[in-house]
Amino acid sequence: MKQMSYSSVDPIVRAWAQRHSLTLFTSFADREARFAHTSSKAGACFQIWIDDPADAKISLHAAGVEGRRMDDPPADWLVPISGLDTALEDAWATVMSWMAPSERFLPLGGKT
Repeated sequence: MKQMSYSSVDPIVRAWAQRHSLTLFTSFADREARFAHTSSKAGACFQIWIDDPADAKISLHAAGVEGRRMDDPPADWLVPISGLDTALEDAWATVMSWMAPSERFLPLGGKT
């Protein structure tokens, strides 16, 4: 397996994060990483993260980290680097679909 640097995909990842007004984190526990979080109005939190590219392919994942989906398994994608932007949009759409049901239960005015 030939490991590649995140620098080979950073322009795609940064453009995606900017498009969705996300803060892109680039390290975790003193290691290089790429991930972003987003939250629903109801307070559920979700993460989308990207593994190191290898063999001209890249894995990305989406999961709930707080809220009713936090124990669900993540959704996973393995794509050629040329398909990363589409896969990131698919991951974003997946997270948005996970948020939608919880939004229906938010009381009017957003207060409990």
